[in-house]
Amino acid sequence: MKMKTMQWIQFIFAGWATIVLGLFLATCSAAVAEQVFGLPRMGQQWVQAIVMTALIVPTILYLYRYVYRITGVKPRTLEYSWKKLYHLFTGMFFAIALAAVGFIILSTQGLIANVQWHAPDQWFAALFINIIIAFLYEAFPEELGLRGFLYDVLRDRFATWLAIPLQMLLFISVPISVTLLQVLVGMAPGNSIHMGYIILILSFGLVLQLVRLWSGNIWASIGFHLAYLEIMRFIVMAKAYGSPPMITFDESMPGTIGMIPLVVIIGGSVVSLVILGVKLFVQKRIMKRDDSLTN
Repeated sequence: MKMKTMQWIQFIFAGWATIVLGLFLATCSAAVAEQVFGLPRMGQQWVQAIVMTALIVPTILYLYRYVYRITGVKPRTLEYSWKKLYHLFTGMFFAIALAAVGFIILSTQGLIANVQWHAPDQWFAALFINIIIAFLYEAFPEELGLRGFLYDVLRDRFATWLAIPLQMLLFISVPISVTLLQVLVGMAPGNSIHMGYIILILSFGLVLQLVRLWSGNIWASIGFHLAYLEIMRFIVMAKAYGSPPMITFDESMPGTIGMIPLVVIIGGSVVSLVILGVKLFVQKRIMKRDDSLTN
């Protein structure tokens, strides 16, 4: 049973508002922690991460229960079930493989040279801590809310080809709305909203949704999200983030390494579409075979 129009609108707004307010309150909490308790940057990041997950995840799971009750359709194994947690590594390895392809292309074309790997004792602890923070603050609540709940509600109303771009628009509206709220209360905006940023977010939202679709769960998109963030923070833009780099290299031109995230996002989208196409083709062949056997 499909949701009624008013129910559908209410669920979309509730899910979207939960993510926006969760992110806004998480940034506010970090600012208060700095001003009142004098927490350093690392402490602020932990506060943001804990508040973000504590506010968004239980609320989204609560909304999911009502959607299942109204529609009368509940998957036997939920897409966010812990039983599918192993798909976290599917998404991570997918993003890492694409990044590796990008490095191979840059190296063989002579665009980067003198690549040196650094010993894990120089970056492993920082990477491990950042993975936990990124999981709680970004990957887990965002994927559960956006590529999970909001997409499922959109899919109840629209075809896949329309639900995906609508999810992408909701995705970009989140940082824009949070930035506006921060400005209204006198906080420094957390993001600089410009055309390049918008294109990046829309593209990222597309590949994450496609990963969720072909894998059949949100854990793969969470893994892809996490791996992308860590590749950016510990390889591509390690200096900008102040992270200990996993590798160092020389670029033929400044900014050449910026091709890596493009390979991950564009390549991930193309490969995901191919996988979805193959799965659809196989499913149609199986259905035809079953029909012929029945007749």
